[in-house]
Amino acid sequence: MFMRPSLLLAGSLASLASLAMGCSGVVGPDGADAEAASSTAAAVVVVSRTAGPGETLRDDAVVARFVRVRQGALDDAALRMAGVANELPALGQCAAAGEDKAALPARGIDLVDVGPLSLDPQNAGRSTVLLPRSMPDPTGIVSGVFYSARTPEAFTPGARVQLRASGAYGLPEGFVANVVAPHDLGDVRVTASADGLGLSWDAADDVETRDLVYVDVLEKSARLVTRCTTSDVGHFVVPPQEVASLDEGQVVVHRVHNESFTAKGIQPGEVRFDLARVVTFRR
Repeated sequence: MFMRPSLLLAGSLASLASLAMGCSGVVGPDGADAEAASSTAAAVVVVSRTAGPGETLRDDAVVARFVRVRQGALDDAALRMAGVANELPALGQCAAAGEDKAALPARGIDLVDVGPLSLDPQNAGRSTVLLPRSMPDPTGIVSGVFYSARTPEAFTPGARVQLRASGAYGLPEGFVANVVAPHDLGDVRVTASADGLGLSWDAADDVETRDLVYVDVLEKSARLVTRCTTSDVGHFVVPPQEVASLDEGQVVVHRVHNESFTAKGIQPGEVRFDLARVVTFRR
């Protein structure tokens, strides 16, 4: 069973929840009071890059959400409802797909409009504009907008990236945040044997700054079979019992790098880079 909240977000979500206590109010264009207009929002921006199998390249995907609750504290459950959690097993463990997730209590969640939003790689001469999209929620529990974009290259590995919001009624003054993008995930290899799936990749050099890595094992049809979590040490073995029924399939190795930021009206914020590489295997 996938643990809740995920290990990946245990620290960051706890920080989001504790620092954003007291966020309240629906901030609208027609008459929000001063207290509601000044309340903070938790920001989670996810930048995803996937390559493979082989030389296959895909566009980078960027999704941003700015979250407030209408009543009470901004806690882990509220952040899951807003779609910013990543369900991961405990470190060093695997969990089969398809387990039922615990029901979430009904909470009023607002996804805040922060105006035009862009992601600008330093000295790259280009900008990724994130378009606002209405949240499809017929129940009315989660309402507002989220931002998304697809682009051939949202960031330059190892370089600075600037996140810029121009401001709107949800966050009148806007903000600018600077974060550092990670290096791409490289040299991913998989060996299928009776002992399971042996994986290797280019690990981080600095032990103190190693990121989290999670591994998705997929059937040939791309259905998720199991997910495992480890640290960025450059190797991992998916136990044989997790993949006993598979003669061939795909393994997706994800390196997840988190960069925190704060800005007026944002407390706190996180840019999460999810870099993945797909490799195939056959017994």
